[in-house]
Formats: sequence, C-alpha cells, structure tokens
Amino acid sequence: MIDALTYAGAVAAISTICAVVLGLITGGGLSRAKLVLFFVGFILLGYTTARLWPRSPSDLEDDAALSGVSGDSIPETADQTRFQALVASLPPKRWFPAPPPEDRINPAGKLFFGSLAVLLISYLMEAVFGI
Repeated sequence: MIDALTYAGAVAAISTICAVVLGLITGGGLSRAKLVLFFVGFILLGYTTARLWPRSPSDLEDDAALSGVSGDSIPETADQTRFQALVASLPPKRWFPAPPPEDRINPAGKLFFGSLAVLLISYLMEAVFGI
C-alpha cells in the first residue's frame, strides 16, 4: 500500500506543478491551475477505469488477473517505466521492502489512486483555499 500511496503522491505532485506552471504562463494563475487539475484528474480517472475494466468474465475468476500478475515465473524487476523507477526511489517507498508480486497493486490501480489525489487537490484548492 505504501507503493500505491507514494505513486499517487508523485502523480499528484507532478500534475500540480505542471498545472501551476501552465496557469502562470497562460496568465490564469492558480484559478486556471485548479481547472487544469480538475480536467487532468477526470481524464486520468477515465483512463485508469478503462485499464482496470475486465476484458471478459473469466478475468474476474482468475486471482492472478485480479492482482495484475500472470504466469508462473515473475522477474524481480517487472516491466518498469522510468516514472515507476523514480517513485521506487522516493523516501516512503524506499524505506520498506517490496511486497511479494501477488500482493502488489498493478500500475493502473496505482494511477487510479493518483487520479483521485489530483481531483482531491483540485477540490481542496476550491473548497478550502477559495481559489
């Protein structure tokens, strides 16, 4: 779970930084950044929902498909993107050992949590900070 929370925090931080820079460059300030975060959050939410959707009813019956793990032999370093390698080196994640492959959340699930974090930041900018 630490892996998913670190991943979500990294997605939210990078999205927020990019949205604030875009808002400042275009002259909209934090108000435009809030809107950018709102739309980026919903686009990510739709994308991850489509990635997590089962392809067939048999996908729901297979435990390996639910955990994102397939096959008998799982390599130590699964197909990792540069972003996933960066997240693995961030402080909360690097302090804990990696869970066994069957207990890991697949990348689409981690991105789902990231999209919720982006939407939460957009909401907090609106409701709490009054932007």
